[in-house]
Amino acid sequence: MKLFTFLSITLFLIIANSALAQDVALFYDPQIVTLSVNDPGGFANLIVEELGKKNISAEIVNSDGLLAYMEANPEGIMLVCQGIFPGTVFQSEGDDDPIYSWLREGGIGGFVGDYPFYYWDNTNNAPAGGGQQSVFGVTVTNANTATVEPTALGLQYIPSLQDEWTTNRPVGLATLQNNGFEFESYADDGTNSDPVTYRTEDMLGWFINFHTSCCGVAVPANDQMAKEYAELISNRFASERDLEAVDPAGKVSALWGRLKSGI
Repeated sequence: MKLFTFLSITLFLIIANSALAQDVALFYDPQIVTLSVNDPGGFANLIVEELGKKNISAEIVNSDGLLAYMEANPEGIMLVCQGIFPGTVFQSEGDDDPIYSWLREGGIGGFVGDYPFYYWDNTNNAPAGGGQQSVFGVTVTNANTATVEPTALGLQYIPSLQDEWTTNRPVGLATLQNNGFEFESYADDGTNSDPVTYRTEDMLGWFINFHTSCCGVAVPANDQMAKEYAELISNRFASERDLEAVDPAGKVSALWGRLKSGI
């Protein structure tokens, strides 16, 4: 019996660790508050499927799992799928936050929901605009309601972008320009942009502002957003690097893999 138990545990660890080496980490944790995202677990699963069609592996991670992935993959790719960051990677502490150094070392982070970095873990932890200032040095998101249309660059990288949609948490293009950001606007109205990718002068990586809205303003359906995200990753970011994810050794307690219904 003891031998059987030992072999069973060993087999579990091998299987669990084999699931950790994926190209893209999608953050969804049922223990964390969800803001301005409809069915984040289902949304994350849709992205897994869409990326899989493009031969890019993706797995869903919880708070500890996201940190483990980032530590093991300094040039990895991740997307926060539930509108709020986990406190394991962000607590508005500037360069003491793992997300701060990870973006500067070459990581590609993304966010769907309300203001990026407005909260961590729950709505009681709210640095508000100071969250983006902590990470980027300035608040780039605004509360303008804007109807945006795809740019030529957007259609190049994200062919399935809709003709237009309304966002009320876009990024201000003037703010990016005035503060020395490098950026790529995939849809805008000349003033406000969403989706948009940007980085500060000291960032080797990028941050993807991906369909950020709140308070009842409709964003594209989850299946549409999943398709768009997979196109952007495949056409823009996967093409500039070899996606060879590293196993975060010893992190088998984290939530990884496809979410089952009811979770």
